Amino acid sequence: MPQQPQDLAQAANQRSIAPRVPIPANKLDQPRTPRDERRRATHNEVERRRRDKINTWINRLAKLVPNAEGDHSKQGQVSKGAILQRTVDYINELVDKSHMVNKKSEEIHQLMVDVEVLRQQVGELRKLNTLYLTQLQQSGIDPAHP
Repeated sequence: MPQQPQDLAQAANQRSIAPRVPIPANKLDQPRTPRDERRRATHNEVERRRRDKINTWINRLAKLVPNAEGDHSKQGQVSKGAILQRTVDYINELVDKSHMVNKKSEEIHQLMVDVEVLRQQVGELRKLNTLYLTQLQQSGIDPAHP
């Protein structure tokens, strides 16, 4: 069974964060080697691309989710947390509506089955009515004038 959005949000809040490991003092005193500079620059670039990708997806969510672009902060933009919160709320709303539509669909299907059963009963009653009318006429009774 797939996890519900609220389950995912709770799981994200419960993750453990590894404690920071202090950097030894002798590491801080040493000058950076060209290799260290390249590694740092590469790491910074990878991290910048990761942030850009996350920001791009959050902005796309803001455009898709109703009311996620409103309520700007002092800096003139909606916070990422607010966008994600509204996205989760919107997904929960869509899930609820989907359940309601499925329930209504099942009700409609049952009504269609009931209608078909009633049609069959009407057909059988019409046949019986025709049979009884024929029997009355054969007995000399006019069903139109009792």
